[in-house]
Amino acid sequence: MMRTSRKAGAGGVAAALAGLLALTACGSPGGGSGGGAESGTVNVVLSNHPWQRGIEPLVADFEEETGIKVNVQTFAEQQARDRILLNLQSKSDATDVYMTLPSREGPQFSNAGYYEPLDEYLDGAPSEYAADDFSPSAIAGMQSVDEETIAVPLNIEGPVLFYRTDVFEDLGIEVPTTIEEVIEAAEKIEAAGEITPITLRGAAAAVAFDFGPFLHGEGVEWTKPDGTANFDDPGAVKAIDEYATLAREYGPDGVINYSFTESSNLFAQGQVAMSLESSNELNSLIDPDNSTVVDHVGVAKMPAGSVEAAPTALSWGLAMSPFSKNKDAAWEFMQWATSPEVQLQLTEADIAPPRDSVASDPSYLESLSTPAQQQWLEAVADIQANGHTEVGPVGTKAPAMREVIGNAIGKAILGEATAEEAAAEIQDGLNDLLDQQ
Repeated sequence: MMRTSRKAGAGGVAAALAGLLALTACGSPGGGSGGGAESGTVNVVLSNHPWQRGIEPLVADFEEETGIKVNVQTFAEQQARDRILLNLQSKSDATDVYMTLPSREGPQFSNAGYYEPLDEYLDGAPSEYAADDFSPSAIAGMQSVDEETIAVPLNIEGPVLFYRTDVFEDLGIEVPTTIEEVIEAAEKIEAAGEITPITLRGAAAAVAFDFGPFLHGEGVEWTKPDGTANFDDPGAVKAIDEYATLAREYGPDGVINYSFTESSNLFAQGQVAMSLESSNELNSLIDPDNSTVVDHVGVAKMPAGSVEAAPTALSWGLAMSPFSKNKDAAWEFMQWATSPEVQLQLTEADIAPPRDSVASDPSYLESLSTPAQQQWLEAVADIQANGHTEVGPVGTKAPAMREVIGNAIGKAILGEATAEEAAAEIQDGLNDLLDQQ
């Protein structure tokens, strides 16, 4: 199992980047195994994600300065995970570096020995890399229960409420601060009959990310202190009812199949008034080449439940395969991709940085000049300060447990089960899986 905590802790770029590249080209600071890092090929598997879309155009700079060829393969999230898992299970050296979500597959991969420990690499990194600059919450999310660092943080993200400022203004709706107010806003928008009120995740594997703040907002954790499921708590029933009501009564047709891609596309096309989605999606909503509502995007902190506001705090990481035969070159790429200079550059793609120095960099803060960006910055700061790092129940069966949650909530969305019935199904399903760990 991964070590988690309930609350997370609170112009010159190009030149600096060139300096870092020159430094990394001189050799591996981590002292890992494998051949020399001055040449070779690194095979990298990435998930389709805003960080991936931001980093890929920069890879040519790394290749030119280091002489290391980088082969990047990008897949939809589940396809990437399947490809990575297949290579790791077969102990193939076809993957050197891969994108990982430790809050999801971390316990499973760590238990199976699918992560190369990175502590020695980080300890041997040059001062310019600033290995101690990652925020405590971000680096804690990259550690196993044995406190081994198994990945390097790429970002900080969590659910926020995107909303159409023009629709809210026309209908006289105040920005919701609670989930009950979100439902009230959806009712008003539905009554006006002009636009779909809200979109959120309905696909089983993706629901836990959005649903977590509903559950935690009622003061309920995924599991009890004794390690059993906590869905017999009345607060869990209320959370399921509110989530399913929003999706069923006020969501788009087909919401049961929605993840972040579908929700963000619908919002960007001007077809929905609110979207409960990852903070990472801001860039796609304010990109004039992608969005028709660039001038009408508002961003609010994740609304509170009846007990507290409890956003999910999630970090993706970059991991090294223990079966890589070119670990020195793999570490050079990882060090470059997660360096302060590159992470500062990636803020231009609205990737919230997991490094404290980048998050407070004046050029970064000054670049967030629009109202939407300023609101987004506040929402991300709230995620980092108050977020729950447990995106779902923790353990080696985490993917299956999220499916149990998503499938049962999906039945409530479709009207095939009451919230009470869905909660009972989750309680039984989780306990079965928790007993298997």
